[in-house]
Amino acid sequence: MAGPPEITRKPVPRSAPAHDIEVLEKNTDTSWALFQSLQDAQERGFKKTEPAALHPPAALPHILNVEDVLLETRRNNRICPKPLVWRRLYEWLPNKCEQLARVPATREEWDELPPLEKRARLREHIEWAAVQGVLQKVHDALKALPEERWHHAGE
Repeated sequence: MAGPPEITRKPVPRSAPAHDIEVLEKNTDTSWALFQSLQDAQERGFKKTEPAALHPPAALPHILNVEDVLLETRRNNRICPKPLVWRRLYEWLPNKCEQLARVPATREEWDELPPLEKRARLREHIEWAAVQGVLQKVHDALKALPEERWHHAGE
């Protein structure tokens, strides 16, 4: 193989007379050597592929999140648990603070509170349960509620 490639610089004129572009031209020996190395690599080919084992990937354990619990609460057009059940759930939540929305205490409060607000309060309680580390227990309790203990849209 020959020594280092010879490089010749030639200005190539463009349409604008004041703008020249330099083009690097490699000598034919360098181009031929580059071509030969590429052709040799192609002829060597690649390592033969081997069949992979058909083992399904191990399923990662699902970690319960707030959205999973909310999905359960919205099933069958549910809004929230009925007041007595919901109040028991609320009282069970640990470390409650004044900012945490309360369950409507009287029949008047219940009737005045729109369904969307009831659902928003339930969401707040579920998010609180997640922060306090009791989301799984709240989910289990809500999931175990019979359908007649839920307040549904249109009721």
